[in-house]
Amino acid sequence: MFFAVVNMNKKNSPLLWRQSKENCRLSGSTENIKGAVESFTIMHNAPLGFENQVPYILALIALTNGEKVTSQIVDCKKVAIGMNVEPCLRRIYADGDDGLIHYGTKFRMIQ
Repeated sequence: MFFAVVNMNKKNSPLLWRQSKENCRLSGSTENIKGAVESFTIMHNAPLGFENQVPYILALIALTNGEKVTSQIVDCKKVAIGMNVEPCLRRIYADGDDGLIHYGTKFRMIQ
C-alpha cells in the first residue's frame, strides 16, 4: 500500500528521512512491480497546494503483486483502462523556497 508523507511541520532532515522509510513506500520490493490502470479521473480543480499541477491524472492501479493503489499518473497525456504502468520517484511538494523537497511514488506508462 502507498502512503505519502504529508507533514507540514518542519523537522530536521535525518528524522524526516528515517520516518519516510516507514511512511512512504510500496509494500515489498518495488523492483519488479508493474500494474494496470483499472479506473481513472482527470483532475481539473486541484486541492490547495496542487493548483500548479492541473490537469493531472489520478488512477486506481491493480499491481502485479495483487494489491491495488491510488496514485497519480505522470508523463502521460492520454490514459486508458488496461494501460500498463510502473512506479517512479517524483517530487510531491516543497516546504517553501528554502525548505525540504518531499518525494514520493507516482506511476508512469510503460514504454
